[in-house]
Amino acid sequence: RMAAIRKRAVRKEVDLDEMVKSGPSGAYEALQLFRSKAIRQRSKNEFLEAVKTTAVGAKCLLVNGYETAGSELSNLSLELVTENKFDLNEELRALFTEIDSAYPKTSPARVEFLKGVVKWTILCGRKELGDAQMQTRLADCLWEVNDKTAAFHFAAGEAPVPYNDKIFATFTEANQQDKRDQALTLGVANFLALENLRDANEMVFRYKKISKEKGFRLDSKLIKFNDYLLLTCRRDAAPLFKQLVNAYASDLDFDETVPTLMLGPIAVRMFGIKPKINPMMSMLQSMIA
Repeated sequence: RMAAIRKRAVRKEVDLDEMVKSGPSGAYEALQLFRSKAIRQRSKNEFLEAVKTTAVGAKCLLVNGYETAGSELSNLSLELVTENKFDLNEELRALFTEIDSAYPKTSPARVEFLKGVVKWTILCGRKELGDAQMQTRLADCLWEVNDKTAAFHFAAGEAPVPYNDKIFATFTEANQQDKRDQALTLGVANFLALENLRDANEMVFRYKKISKEKGFRLDSKLIKFNDYLLLTCRRDAAPLFKQLVNAYASDLDFDETVPTLMLGPIAVRMFGIKPKINPMMSMLQSMIA
């Protein structure tokens, strides 16, 4: 009897897959069926089964080009794990990775989905910045849509190797030295802002290694700056750090994020330099307090 039940369940999944492939009206009907099935499972406290149902449906719709419908089920799966306080495990990570892989690479809906997944992994509480693998997937996605915050998420994902790979896969020509160096500097700044000197060192080491292999320059101003910066971090030399940032100020202004990180979290966390306080802001804060 159990074999017959399993057979019918497999047949239903096949039928829904065929329904999606039949065209827009079939896809819409399949969406309703996947959603109603998941809601029934939720009402019976079969929360994991409901998550699996929405994941299957989302993947099916997304790979067949129904992004809006697929996103609806993706968001429902996130809603289920969040409201039922699911903890992150390998099974759920794999489910969300499969959903992500089904999205078009540069889809805005994919960005929002991955941000939602990362937010959920932060709520799980194991790591302050959430799951490293999901942070790295989000970083990769943001890089594809030219979002400069990708650097932060590569840092949050402790992923200097994938970040380097992205830099050299994107800026392939010798005359794109500035673009590569700027991406390197933004990455190093984000790693250091998170007090991750290990991966900042790995970032620069691999960058120089690949640059040498490809015959690219190693004597540019920003490469030298990063070398000096990491040496200064290892020596915990606050006065030298201030001099270094001042000396390279005009080279670092390609992105306001870099000087902001240098003079903010990096100065505070790596060198114990107290942030400058605007006297007027300080007075207002004391009045409010």
